[in-house]
Amino acid sequence: MVSIARCECVRKGSNPFSYQQNQFNNTNNIFMTILIDTFCALLITCATLVVQSSNPVYSVLFLILAFFNASALVLLSGHDYMAALFIVLYVGAMCTFFLFAIMILDIKVEPISEKRLKQAPINTIIAIIFALQCKNILNEFSSSFPNVELLLHNNPNCVDYLNYELHYCFSSSILDYTTQIYSLGSILYTTYALQLIIASLILLSAMLGSIALTLSRSTTAKGQHIYEQNIRDFKLTITNSV
Repeated sequence: MVSIARCECVRKGSNPFSYQQNQFNNTNNIFMTILIDTFCALLITCATLVVQSSNPVYSVLFLILAFFNASALVLLSGHDYMAALFIVLYVGAMCTFFLFAIMILDIKVEPISEKRLKQAPINTIIAIIFALQCKNILNEFSSSFPNVELLLHNNPNCVDYLNYELHYCFSSSILDYTTQIYSLGSILYTTYALQLIIASLILLSAMLGSIALTLSRSTTAKGQHIYEQNIRDFKLTITNSV
């Protein structure tokens, strides 16, 4: 069949290798679609098991698997840095901390009650409505950005007329040598430098506030107050005469 199609392409005067290239592209698209559907199904299954599991240790394990599937989806979309950030930040730090904390606390396994089973249909309806709203928001958000590749194909000199943020957001498709880390760093440390500093100060204050709230000082324990010792009058102190 391939040889017949190649002969037909030669008779028509077209490139015989274009048919093979189209076949390869179609096979690649089908394979990518199957991978995306598989990871999406696994992500939904793991997210459902996180809520439905009665054992908290199993819930955290399914949460780790859900983040792995989410990072795989992000990797398939072409954002390799964000996929690595998902694994390092969420799986490597947060989920592992939650897992060991739950294992140390020795939380008892609670069976699923009838009240939770009765609330399952209502929760399912709310989840479907929330998913539809998120889909509509993402569609409106994606439609607000121009197709940069189409703009470049029609007018290669239109890069100068693009917005500053759009230039760096889509710089991987505009410039071949630009990486995603460079694009994110250019946005964070130039355009959104003030917002980055404010976010870091908020995180610092939250960390200090949590330490201050959890720090308990006992009133019965003996201790030294350096300020009171320094300001005291030495004439009023009791000394042993030799």
